[in-house]
Amino acid sequence: MAAGKRLIATAAGVNLASAAVTVALFVLLAPLIAAPEGVVALQARLALAARLSLWPALVLFAMVVGVMAVRGRTQAFNPIEDTESRAYRVAQRALSNTVEQTLVFLPALTALSTLLPVASLGVPSLATALFVAGRLLFWAGYAVHPYARAPGMAMTFTVNLIVLGWAVLLAV
Repeated sequence: MAAGKRLIATAAGVNLASAAVTVALFVLLAPLIAAPEGVVALQARLALAARLSLWPALVLFAMVVGVMAVRGRTQAFNPIEDTESRAYRVAQRALSNTVEQTLVFLPALTALSTLLPVASLGVPSLATALFVAGRLLFWAGYAVHPYARAPGMAMTFTVNLIVLGWAVLLAV
């Protein structure tokens, strides 16, 4: 097998394994996480989603600071004329992808939080923890090598797929 095909096969295997681990974590941990007390009314569910959105926002903020730090360290202050280092491009692309993934996650999380049965209201906390873990894994992996971002990307994609899909199923 050629090196390129072997790399693609390895990446596909890693992505599938990461997605399977994420699904397994959802299946195994969701029943163990108790619903927060007093989260029955729509207002309380929206407040829960708002509180949980703090964690993805914190990851985004850390990535913005990371981009600023790299730009300062490389003294590439003019984004139009200064050449961008590899470290800056990695930081910027990780941030950009995290903005995209978070833009899918937060409205889906809010919808799911308002639609779930009360007994399942621990799921939004689990989804948020897995989303944040996936984004941090993605960021760290990207810093090592672009291919090493795959587990975090697959984890984030799987969380988004579960949260969005579950919310859609409950909404229809």
